[in-house]
Amino acid sequence: MKEIMISIKKNVIKILRGKPKTVKVLSLILNIVAVIALIFWLLNKSFNVLGTEIELEALFVLLTTLAVFFNQAYKWLLEDAEYSPSYALALGYVNNFIEPTIVQLIENGIKQPLLYIYKPIDISELYKPNIDRTKATIKNNSFEINELQLDLKHGRARDILTIQKSKTKMIYFDFPNTLLSLSAYIDFKIASRKNEADLEGKTELTKALFDMFYSKVDELLKTKNLDAYVKYCDKSLQFSF
Repeated sequence: MKEIMISIKKNVIKILRGKPKTVKVLSLILNIVAVIALIFWLLNKSFNVLGTEIELEALFVLLTTLAVFFNQAYKWLLEDAEYSPSYALALGYVNNFIEPTIVQLIENGIKQPLLYIYKPIDISELYKPNIDRTKATIKNNSFEINELQLDLKHGRARDILTIQKSKTKMIYFDFPNTLLSLSAYIDFKIASRKNEADLEGKTELTKALFDMFYSKVDELLKTKNLDAYVKYCDKSLQFSF
């Protein structure tokens, strides 16, 4: 049942995304008409449309059901709008970096390049001192790590990390620094909320935004048939070559 509701929610958001005002107006109209139908029904008045008498009880139930649906859809759209920065960042990350990088590597003769993308829990993991520490940890785990500048035919030049286990086993690695753009947004959203502990609220919102980012990245990769070239890792730094 939960999976069905998640699927319905995704489809409703996909269809109605960008139209919250329209959904709100429809909900308001349905509620008003439902109240009118209820009044006619309670007063035992008849209601005719094109010469046909309408069953007011059935009409009231139908209108309230539709109103509840649009009310819920409006809430989903507001929730979706809160995470929209994650969607925008994911779109740019896939289109401007992941896709051109994989295409370029294949064109350079790498038959099956494997790109690992780092998954932070907290935004601070993407600060330069922490990135340097993560790189040092990779080296201390007996891996060779280097920077490779890719002159992307389908995008701007970009540095990417290579992690090598042996002469024949190598993967590519990237820190999604684009997520740093969410820092100001997170601070703004937390500052605008009332009666919520800043630290707890910030942690929850950060996790939700990060989850939405990676979920959208996955969706885009599958659409572009690139998912076989991408894996994720967290600070445990577990790789498969």
